[in-house]
Amino acid sequence: MTKIAIEEAEAKDIEVLNEIEKECFAEQAFPKSFLKYLILYPNSIFLKARIDGKIVGFIAGVLQSPHRVGRIYTLDVKPEFRRRGIASKLLQTLEVEFKNMGIAFSILEVEATNTAALVLYQKFGYRPVRVLKNYYGKNRHGLQMVKNLV
Repeated sequence: MTKIAIEEAEAKDIEVLNEIEKECFAEQAFPKSFLKYLILYPNSIFLKARIDGKIVGFIAGVLQSPHRVGRIYTLDVKPEFRRRGIASKLLQTLEVEFKNMGIAFSILEVEATNTAALVLYQKFGYRPVRVLKNYYGKNRHGLQMVKNLV
């Protein structure tokens, strides 16, 4: 099995990260400027996954410290690298970072029809707490999910 390396993303990675975001989310992708903001923002944790030196996925979260909440903004894995445990390793690493910073809860939003993501998040202990009507566009509902980290 090929080793997955999880590292902090850097501003120099932005072009590759942006391409992965567009490949994973198409019209719902965050703009490159927002991804760059997340990389540079002091209260964010932006991790990339590498296999054989190539960036194959990433996760970005932001600390909302007055509320002891960590918000996951995006989790992306290139389609040809899915089903190899990369998303799990990214999520697990981010949660450890959140815990180390005193974060009590992790929250995220996911499209209600994204079965693969829902299965992953439920496996990690996230539970849906709210339906977000039309969050991803007309008749494309989201779910807000929460996990207690303490």
